[in-house]
Amino acid sequence: MASQPNLVEPRDPAGQPIVAGLPMPEFHRIGVTPISGACGCEISGVDLRGDLDPEVLAEIMKAFEHFLVIVFRDQDLTPEQHKAFSRHFGELTELPQAPIYDGHRDMQEVRREAHEPENVVPSFEHFHTDSPFLLRPPKCIVMRALEVPQWGGDTAFSNAYLVYENLSSGMKALLDGLQVVYSGKDIWSKNEKLAPEKRLRLRESHDFAEDQLENIHPAVRTHPVTGRKALFATTAYFKHFVGWSEEESRALLAYLQSLAQHLHYHCRVKWHKDTLLVWDNRFTLHRGIHDFKYERRHLIRTTVVGERPLGPGDAAGS
Repeated sequence: MASQPNLVEPRDPAGQPIVAGLPMPEFHRIGVTPISGACGCEISGVDLRGDLDPEVLAEIMKAFEHFLVIVFRDQDLTPEQHKAFSRHFGELTELPQAPIYDGHRDMQEVRREAHEPENVVPSFEHFHTDSPFLLRPPKCIVMRALEVPQWGGDTAFSNAYLVYENLSSGMKALLDGLQVVYSGKDIWSKNEKLAPEKRLRLRESHDFAEDQLENIHPAVRTHPVTGRKALFATTAYFKHFVGWSEEESRALLAYLQSLAQHLHYHCRVKWHKDTLLVWDNRFTLHRGIHDFKYERRHLIRTTVVGERPLGPGDAAGS
């Protein structure tokens, strides 16, 4: 029988395995299992219902920073416990378009009943980031499953750092100088024009002013501490690149979106009841996968407000 070749993991010059584009960190207080080579990990050995040891919390934050998507299983939380854990990541914020959950203005729900068509959920055909039209788009989303299909209904993520880092130098130079107009002003009027059976489930009213629903952000986003750069051009709420026509803008965006579809940038998370996910909305793209029928899918979430996006010319750490 022929001997098997020696398989060697990709490692950096210091000898550490590479995952999510960087050397794998060490963890001593939590269990961390990467979901894919591109992003995402499952964390074990943590109960999120009570106070967290500072060292445990620090390692959770390190995993979030590195993997961008962190997954906890079997977390049966009350809404207040869900919110308390979410606040470790920052201040909670409302969203103008997302339906609220059970009277909690600072919680949203993603719900599709067994009899409803898949379009009732504000889902997007391509990978996207949430609410980029806000002046300070969300830092992260903390989402937990109340009820999910037996099969299907996963959420997939694409690492926007890796998408940018694998571009040519010429394309990076082009994108580094671009800005994007994002607008959520017309989503309700567009929804009203649809036939009732084709309308999205949107929040009926909100307290956001009209000028809060449209903003200009860099097409390449820089991490405020590390300075690492990621693509921040997404189809959701996209109007055009500043100084470009809509036709020109859509052509470039279609190419960029095609890159985000590549499987080697992805991880995919299967939901179970009481699975809790935290994903970095700044540096990933995501999409729900509605490959199920005649079953209920009910997820609840909090949204953590982020910083105003920094472009390549803005100083990190300032």
